[in-house]
Amino acid sequence: MPSPQAKDQPYTLETYVEDLRRITAETDDEDEIIRRVGPLAQRLAVNKSWLQDKHYVTNAEQGFNAILLHEEPDHSLAVFVANWLPGRGAPPHDHGTWAVVAGIEGVERNTRYARVDDRSRPDYAELEVKNEIDADEGELICMKTGGIHSVRNETDKVTLSLHTYGRHVNHTVRSQYNLETGEKKDFKVHVD
Repeated sequence: MPSPQAKDQPYTLETYVEDLRRITAETDDEDEIIRRVGPLAQRLAVNKSWLQDKHYVTNAEQGFNAILLHEEPDHSLAVFVANWLPGRGAPPHDHGTWAVVAGIEGVERNTRYARVDDRSRPDYAELEVKNEIDADEGELICMKTGGIHSVRNETDKVTLSLHTYGRHVNHTVRSQYNLETGEKKDFKVHVD
């Protein structure tokens, strides 16, 4: 059950963080965490009263920007706003932790992949597309640890999404994948 809050009050980032702390203290089952966090992430994403101008500042070199909203001292429970430049995105990657992503503004193409190689080579992976989802405002993309996806903004405007992770993505073992060569390498992102 979410933290008590008056029905006429907007759902705040602070209340969301309290709810994340409570949920992850009550269970470490990723399916249960995702099931319970998803609706709360949607609630915060559609509220938008907490958005600031800085959440729209993009990183042209990276093609997207990740703005840290919250992180626990041990790097767990990290919450970001990600903004995506038109025609840009992130290559196939995993997160090294569970992830709950809720659309804030605009549509983002999420492509999910299955790993189909025998995993015998540490710096190599073969992927095949499982499905593609165009996530709009308020829609969820959820992944357990090990899930692989790519993100692309195929619109002509900057898009925004709310990202919640069990651990800050630059403090996990995380990989990006090259679909053409099969190369698997570390994946770190610039965070503001």
